[in-house]
Amino acid sequence: MPKVPGEATGIDANDGFSRFTLRAKNVVISAQNEARAAGNDEIGPLHLILGLLSEPDGLAVRAIHAQGVVPDTIRRTVAATVPPATDEVPSLIPFGPQAKKALELTFREALRLGHNYIGTEHILLALLELEAGSGILTGLGLDKTTTETNVTDVAGSGVPGRSAVGAAGAVPA
Repeated sequence: MPKVPGEATGIDANDGFSRFTLRAKNVVISAQNEARAAGNDEIGPLHLILGLLSEPDGLAVRAIHAQGVVPDTIRRTVAATVPPATDEVPSLIPFGPQAKKALELTFREALRLGHNYIGTEHILLALLELEAGSGILTGLGLDKTTTETNVTDVAGSGVPGRSAVGAAGAVPA
């Protein structure tokens, strides 16, 4: 649902992960696990992409399928381009600058769509925005405008677990 001008959004980037749905939080946790498994010392956008694929029932993967892209193809392509392993991996792997930027963009995407939560769909839209038309996802056939249309169509169709600003201020799990 589009944002109504003058209506409070109920979302702030300073909230950290508190506005992330359970699936979106799982994406972030999976991204850290992917970075650890690859022996990387920071989480990058590629790890976030792999994290998205860990939530096959999320709107992001549904939007990927809707564009005719097979998640396993994304996984293989991303896995082939993950940075080489480092000698030491910290116990808590930090986000690299590009992953931080992508996570910051999730808030912008949610606000732009008038949502008061961050879901997997916002992470996907943020990653596509970060790619700016020339990245792995775009190269595999994903388009930000088409993704957004798919997301707004599904979110606006009363899919359980989705709420928009003004829907009793609820944040889906």
